[in-house]
Amino acid sequence: MKRKLMLTLVLTAVLTGSNVMFANATFAATDDVLPDGTYTMDLETMASSFSASSLEDPPVAVDQDTYDESESVENLDPALVEEATQFLEYSDQMAPLLEYEKKAWTAYYKNDYVNNTNRKQEYALVTNTIIPNYKKFLTGIKQIKPTHPELAKMHAKYIKGATLEMEGFLLFQKYVSKTKLNDDILDKSNAKLDVGGNLLLQFDKEMEAYISKFLPAQ
Repeated sequence: MKRKLMLTLVLTAVLTGSNVMFANATFAATDDVLPDGTYTMDLETMASSFSASSLEDPPVAVDQDTYDESESVENLDPALVEEATQFLEYSDQMAPLLEYEKKAWTAYYKNDYVNNTNRKQEYALVTNTIIPNYKKFLTGIKQIKPTHPELAKMHAKYIKGATLEMEGFLLFQKYVSKTKLNDDILDKSNAKLDVGGNLLLQFDKEMEAYISKFLPAQ
């Protein structure tokens, strides 16, 4: 019990100080359909194990008899510590790339929907802001190679979802490039974004469960 307590205390301190906030940049599809057939995406931060409120909670008093001075990091499970270290390295690599993802989606939702009045503006946004930023994001995450099998599997799902979203953005660019808006192209774009977004939501849920192994049981 003492060993488990020390492990959870150390890893909790380490993890809550990391950059693992992937859910902040996830834009999940909702059922709010706009007049032109597009859907909105939820820009609210998804629930995660590291909410701001949880970090502001007052420290919980620990009975001094729970562990003694002989307990140290060296006594922790080496495999779990190594896995946590790999995860922290992964989160540090992902953190700066998520800013590109956020910029792309923010530009995508500058207008609620597309019509002939704002079509040129949408084309400029997708060409100059959305696609360049999302391309940087996708290129960056493809270069990340997690070594832990479970983390690598989740990351592969993230790449697959992001790739589909990139394809959706390219179709959207095609949609707004023509004077006559073709709803068939828009539908294909939305379908790509929808499937890709669902994969990223799956990633978020799997990541939340993965992180829980490093935290104290509630």
